[in-house]
Amino acid sequence: MVKIEEFELVDIDSGPYGITTGNDGVLWFTQHKANQIGRMTVNGEVTTFVVPTPDAGVLSILSTAQGDVWFTENKANKIGKLTGTGEISEYVLPCPDSAPFGITEGHNGDIWFTEMSGNRIGRILPSGEIIEYDLPNPDCCPSFIVAGPDDAIWFTENQSNQIGRITLFGEITNYLLLQNMLAL
Repeated sequence: MVKIEEFELVDIDSGPYGITTGNDGVLWFTQHKANQIGRMTVNGEVTTFVVPTPDAGVLSILSTAQGDVWFTENKANKIGKLTGTGEISEYVLPCPDSAPFGITEGHNGDIWFTEMSGNRIGRILPSGEIIEYDLPNPDCCPSFIVAGPDDAIWFTENQSNQIGRITLFGEITNYLLLQNMLAL
């Protein structure tokens, strides 16, 4: 028999959204409506960190190999970083109204993210510099993103029915998804 255990959050309507596992085994999660980042131990103890920008729209979250927690601020047009000491830094995206959504760590430690409204893939270098890459398909709505086994970054384009791939040099390739037709 499978046992399911639920943990109630202090803020009744906090809107938990994204979740990831930290290097130390704790769970990190975003609270979209409460504008917070949550940290939960295996015992269910929750600590929260308030995002400095009001109504930032925190969505996706990532724990890096270095132990930092990065998250997207969809409404605020920012990427946030929470350090192990509890300090939050925010990186304003160069292009307005980009709607950052998905986030991942590249093999070289760069932070990569999707810009749903901007139709771009963004990258934050260790220096804090932000680089944005325009996607060839207008209104493709890039959403989720992951580092692939080939040192490239892969992402979904949910409005153009494609999977995209971007290299460290910014070279973009799109793969059209074709439906398999089964003969009955």
